[in-house]
Amino acid sequence: MSSSASETQSSVVAYQVGVFALVRQRETYLIVRPRIPLLPGGLHGLPGLVLNSSSGANVVESQLRRTLLAQVGISVAELRLVGSHAGRGVQNGAADARLNLIFGSEYCSGILNPQPEELLGADWMDEAQLFHAGVPEYLLAAVRELETTVAPASPSEPVSRFPRLFGRQK
Repeated sequence: MSSSASETQSSVVAYQVGVFALVRQRETYLIVRPRIPLLPGGLHGLPGLVLNSSSGANVVESQLRRTLLAQVGISVAELRLVGSHAGRGVQNGAADARLNLIFGSEYCSGILNPQPEELLGADWMDEAQLFHAGVPEYLLAAVRELETTVAPASPSEPVSRFPRLFGRQK
């Protein structure tokens, strides 16, 4: 084998995968200000992590749930993929490219408590505040996708498990 062939085999392109949560509570979204930005596009980001190893038996969603609890002290409902984007030149130089996956969910429980060793702060922002804060387009697109895929049932149409037995039908 020639030396150029062995050099090619040893220089494997490394990729990272980041997983982040877009959490909605009523008409607001959880936005964090990380000490070290993991997402491109400014001071605002989403809670999450960069996977450093294969997930193995740990489902990515479980890792993201643990991270949410550790970073900001909250629990969420079902996680659904609402956005993704690829970037090059990650901060620590350990990879050439990163795929960021954004999972949307509804807030379930907990008291917002951003951990100071990882975050400068965390806030619930409505869509207008997100726009004025200058969040990146991929984050606004994830908000739009969350609104269409995880939208709650209309309050004007109550869902009943049992048929109406007495009274007038509307």
